[in-house]
Amino acid sequence: MQTLKEIIIVGGGSSIAEGLVLGLKDKLSEKCVIGINYAFRHFDLTALCFSDRDFYRPLHMKTKKEANPDIYEELGKLDLLIIGGRRNADLDKIAHPNTVLISCPKKELGHIPPLSGMFTLSVAEALHPDKIFLLGYDWPTRNPNGCPTGKRYAPKDESLDIHYYKKEIPHAGLGFVGFYENHNPDNYFKFFNSSKSKIYNVSPNSNIQNFEKIDYPKFFKLLSSDTINQKETREAIRLSLK
Repeated sequence: MQTLKEIIIVGGGSSIAEGLVLGLKDKLSEKCVIGINYAFRHFDLTALCFSDRDFYRPLHMKTKKEANPDIYEELGKLDLLIIGGRRNADLDKIAHPNTVLISCPKKELGHIPPLSGMFTLSVAEALHPDKIFLLGYDWPTRNPNGCPTGKRYAPKDESLDIHYYKKEIPHAGLGFVGFYENHNPDNYFKFFNSSKSKIYNVSPNSNIQNFEKIDYPKFFKLLSSDTINQKETREAIRLSLK
């Protein structure tokens, strides 16, 4: 497909709240915007990415105390879903027609990366845009020593607002920072250090150190004035990822 000038990835970190105050939604109008997980509830997206089987259609509603909401029918009404893990459980049997199932394009991260944000950045990079802007990639707490073997994750603390939508959407990840505490983001994002796309992290206080960090005013200045045809771009993305 024709080279995209830019792709904006909308994650879930609380830093997005600043952008919303400054008119982020309007700034993203008719841009190539790939959302992660619940971003579809608040943003108009070119595509939605995720890699958690239980996000698509929960299997564990009756077996776990913390469960994701059943949004399967909602997801079926979106324009384009890109899911990590072609062999992920039974997804091929229940996938909506709007769904593309792929393995993670960044092979170094494995078939299914541990976080949807890693998978989504891999998808964006595979589309070869000139620039990629990461929104909400906060990684709220950082352990420089990597993943300690056998260390138990800290319990959830739902008083922590680590998402821009706070507690508006009840789900298993609310207030859970255990993964971030026990993992060094450098171990994952280092695989993008030599990317041909220029990657910006629009989260000045993010604990991900691999990319140039900018604030929202600078992000708005760097955004191209060009717009895209969403239908044509979605079809081109589908073909490119096959």
